[in-house]
This record gives sequence, structure tokens and C-alpha cells, in this order.
Amino acid sequence: MTDTVLRVYVRDATLARVGQVDDYTSLTVIPRYNAIGAYTMEISADSAKADLLVEGNGLIIRTAAGDLVDSGPIRTVDWSRSESDGGAGKLTVTGVSDTALLAQYTCWPNPAAAIGSQASAVYKISAVKAETAMRALVNANAGPGALTGRKNPLLTLAADGGRGPTITRQVNQFDSLLTVLTDIADAAGLGIRVIQVGTGLQFQVYAPTDRSGIARFSFGLGNLTDASYTTTPPSCTRALVVAGGQSTPRVCKTYDRTDPLFPSLVIEQFVDLTSVDTASVDLTAQMDQAAEEALTSGAGKGSLSMSPIDIPLLRYGRDYTVGDTVSAQVRTAWMTDVVREVTLTCTLDGTTVKAAVGTDSGDGAVARIYQLIAQVKRDVGRLKTRKAA
Repeated sequence: MTDTVLRVYVRDATLARVGQVDDYTSLTVIPRYNAIGAYTMEISADSAKADLLVEGNGLIIRTAAGDLVDSGPIRTVDWSRSESDGGAGKLTVTGVSDTALLAQYTCWPNPAAAIGSQASAVYKISAVKAETAMRALVNANAGPGALTGRKNPLLTLAADGGRGPTITRQVNQFDSLLTVLTDIADAAGLGIRVIQVGTGLQFQVYAPTDRSGIARFSFGLGNLTDASYTTTPPSCTRALVVAGGQSTPRVCKTYDRTDPLFPSLVIEQFVDLTSVDTASVDLTAQMDQAAEEALTSGAGKGSLSMSPIDIPLLRYGRDYTVGDTVSAQVRTAWMTDVVREVTLTCTLDGTTVKAAVGTDSGDGAVARIYQLIAQVKRDVGRLKTRKAA
């Protein structure tokens, strides 16, 4: 960042700014890609701004240059005081990003019908772009197109850019709206978020920016203090998709995907599409989509955690941010993947940045970082074998 101080503003329930908090003692902000971010702020209970920090209000957190880091409602305001504290004690304020709004809603089978008239078992998405499908889900279940009792008056939708691949799938009745959107977005390589625009909240779909040629991190470049990677074995390498069997004949099909770190491992998982009519003209597309999602969700996972150092030529917030694709050196090889989350900690000593690169949900066939780690481990193994010989 171009400045070490994060600026904090308080908003009321209508999202209007009501003040600035410039005397906090510590602040940790964790913006996340396709997930709910969080923040924690500590401040003296004696602060003149303490009365603004109440549940129902929210925080807007920006860099000194004015760029939005995150914003969202206050969830808890806890008070504590120690025996040695001569003042009124300390307040610990926690909150979540505005994207949490999406987790408050479910996907109704027929969003246009009242709850007592839900005759359908699923909500069907048929051959539309991923962004268009996600906007329709948000609009019908929480946005301007929702039933009066479900409509959030603060929520609008950004214009449809028609991003992502064409998808066909069914949404199980009353699945979490955020979970469904995240599944679609991750599979499509898109980002989703709800952010404050003026005095309203806007649902946005965006294509992450590839900054891998600019944002490069390694110990050799002098812009890392520490780094570590972790891997998790796959939970599904063979999807057994079963459709029909109720009012129409049953159709079964298997889909296999080899794991790069465990190429001989076979783990079967049942994928239930028995509610789908096998006479449907798009049966194959639905089965293919369901298998893709199961194999992607169950793929081996890898993530890289690193602590970048802001240097004049590469700063967080200016040269890269959450959702961007960056490059990082993993042992002897370079990997390229998405910044999934960043932890910003601001105290009297300045601001530190810790980034998590890679994915917990698979990326395409298998997370790119997982493939890279598999290759690194194979290379190290061959090197050891040659030395032993």
C-alpha cells in the first residue's frame, strides 16, 4: 500500500457515513475472493467515537489513497477491562464483508411463487452464461425482482457483462444462495462480491485480473518474509452420476479424473440426479455439469501462504489485490494462481500484509498450485533417486 494507515469510517443502517474512527489501537481486515471477508478492530472504550460502534452500523475501510479495502456490517461489540486498566476498558468490534448478505438467502425452486406454492423440486438454469445465471439467482431471491417480503431494498445488480461459459444445471431446493453462486463462479473462473456503491449495495460479477507478469514474489526478489504450502489429497476422482429412476428410466454414467499427486488413487462418489427427467433434451449437459462440479469440489487441493513485503515497485492495493492472479516461487519452481485472501493488520507499528494464494475448491480440473506442487515433489524425488544411485 502507498500508506501504512488504514482509514475507517462508520456507516449507519442506511449506509450513510456518520463518522471516522481515527484512534483505533489495532485493526485486522481479511478481504476474501468469492467468500465472506471479516474484520476486527480494537479501540479504547473512552474514545469519543465509541458510541458509533454499535450493532446495526457498519464499517467502511479504505487505504489512505481512498481505495476500498472492505466494508460490511458490525456483528459484535465486546467490552473488556483488566484490573490494571485505568480507563473505561477496551472495545473489540468484529464484522463481516457485505458479501455476507448473499448468505442470508436461499434459492427457492420457484422464486416468483409464495412459499406455500412451491410445487417444483429444483430451480433450473438452461444454457445461459454463468454471469447471467448468477445475476438471475440474486435478482429473483434477494434483489429488485424478488418477492416483496424477500426483497432487500438496498441491493441492486451491476450490468450484465455476459461473462463466463454457458452453463446448464439444476439448483437443489433452498440451497444457500452464496454457496450456489460460489460454486458457479469458481467453476467459471469469475469473481463475485457485494460492495457498497454510494448509499446502496451492489452485486457484482467480474473477471479477475491477471497480474502474474507484474506481481511476482520470491525470496530471491527480496519481497517475501515467509512462505509455506499445504496440500490435501482428493476426496473424489470418479463421479458416479445417476439420473432418473423415478418417473423415467434410470441413466448411470461414470466420469474419471486422475489426480496428479496420487495418479493411481480411485475414490468414487455418488452424484444424485434422480430428480432429473431422463427424457430431458439437456440430460447429457446436466450430467456432465454435475460430474464436473463433483470432481472439481473433490479434487486435491493446494494453497500457498506468504507474507509479501511492500517495495516501491510492488505494493498491495496498487499493483495487486484479492482476486488477482500473481506469481510466486515454490521451492525451485514458479506457480501462478489467484490471491484468495489477504490479511491486513494495522497497528501503531504500521501495516503488515499476509496473502494466501491458491484455492480451497479446486480450479478447473485441479487447482494449478496443486499440480505445480505435485510436479515439484516428483522432481525432488527424481533428484534424490539420482543422488542415491
